[in-house]
Amino acid sequence: MKHSKHLYFGLSRRHFIKGAAAGAAIVGAPAVLKGLTRRSKAAEKGVIRMLFTAPTMIPGDWTTFEKDTGLKMEDTVIKDDPGIFLTEVQVNDAGERFDLISTLSGTEQSLIDGGNIMQMEASAMSNWSGMPASIQSMPYLVRDLSPDAGKVWGVPMAMNADSFGYLPAKLDEPRPPEEASWSLVFESEKTMGRSSTGDNYIYLWEALAYLKNTGQLAVKDILNPSPEEAKATADFLIKRKEAGQFRLFWKIFDDQIAVMKNGEVDAIRCWEPAVNEVNKAGGDWVYATATEFYTKWMHAAYITSQVEDRGNLDEVYIALNWFLSGGYAATITPLRGYLNGRPDLAVDYANSNGMDDISATMDAAQEKMALKFAKEDFWFSAVPENLQEMQAQMDRVLNA
Repeated sequence: MKHSKHLYFGLSRRHFIKGAAAGAAIVGAPAVLKGLTRRSKAAEKGVIRMLFTAPTMIPGDWTTFEKDTGLKMEDTVIKDDPGIFLTEVQVNDAGERFDLISTLSGTEQSLIDGGNIMQMEASAMSNWSGMPASIQSMPYLVRDLSPDAGKVWGVPMAMNADSFGYLPAKLDEPRPPEEASWSLVFESEKTMGRSSTGDNYIYLWEALAYLKNTGQLAVKDILNPSPEEAKATADFLIKRKEAGQFRLFWKIFDDQIAVMKNGEVDAIRCWEPAVNEVNKAGGDWVYATATEFYTKWMHAAYITSQVEDRGNLDEVYIALNWFLSGGYAATITPLRGYLNGRPDLAVDYANSNGMDDISATMDAAQEKMALKFAKEDFWFSAVPENLQEMQAQMDRVLNA
């Protein structure tokens, strides 16, 4: 029996921003998506209700989860916008309706400070102890600040290092593992009028990282750009927009897939699963081994504070342990290209449950991660110090 040979790539705590600001993130944030109500739900035995900010954390469906745990999962997905997410949790009391919430890295400090999530008992999850210490100690999961130092607050669901998709044959560009430049997204004659990026401040951040890495802008702290640096980046994007570089600024995951399938773009800052979905339909897209940088991220799961009084904490821990299991690893990695906290359990699980041999898939995913995570820039944090300024500058770009 072949086992995946990588235990885990080295993840350094020095790449993380410590202690994100809490309250400013939700000031003026948009309303939550239609269909979410504020009705409080009591615990229903055998059912876990979970709020997601990305549909790609869902492993296709919940068949494997239900088989492994004996529980049912009810999922709700909202836009991957930190302002929308924090509004839903901290203003609209999402914990009254959800047992678990999964969000992009960087909002957890605000959730702890706001009393929105519970401290976890790692001993209640058997798969936690086998996770590499470099993952267990991540600030996304463990509180850095006194008096909470060392306390566990989150369980890793999936992580990746994002870049962009492009058409190598059409653009006469190399295929991975050879590198391609982010210029295909931001300022290439090859892709003029046929490139795309996202519509919120995260993607302003990436343009700033591009300018820094190409020597076009001096940036003191890429994780916390100054108002002047944010404005300079917005000015760059506006100039490129006025030059006709961008076909559109996409809003959600489905938009990414649609514009690639429709042939509207040749390069796009997108999520890796979008490239996979398009290629399943006959596309010839690749996900870049990027020259300049990657946006490294983690989605983690947190227990809402209301669970403590709902009486279903034992079942919630069963669900969390499953996200650290070979069952989740064996479904999420082949489907999305992401890794969970225990990829070492995937091959044995697949072999024991009559699944296709995924040894090569798991090895390739971990080799890819090791390569991408070796780049210095940058670990994503959803709540930079000048969040409102970054939001305002991205609004300037969209309105230009």
